[in-house]
Amino acid sequence: MTTKHIKDSTWRKVEKKTVEAVIETKTNIKETQMLDYLITLGLKNFSEEDYIKVNKKSP
Repeated sequence: MTTKHIKDSTWRKVEKKTVEAVIETKTNIKETQMLDYLITLGLKNFSEEDYIKVNKKSP
């Protein structure tokens, strides 16, 4: 698996979503599973306008 740096603030959001998913589903979900899902979801919703936003301040 490729290793890339993720900002700490972004990683904390992934951790939070993972905890919420575990509580909601009452199943074990790994942070890497959640990260992969969030990336896939983001890629599906990525628009041409987002290319311009890439270099602007992150949300």
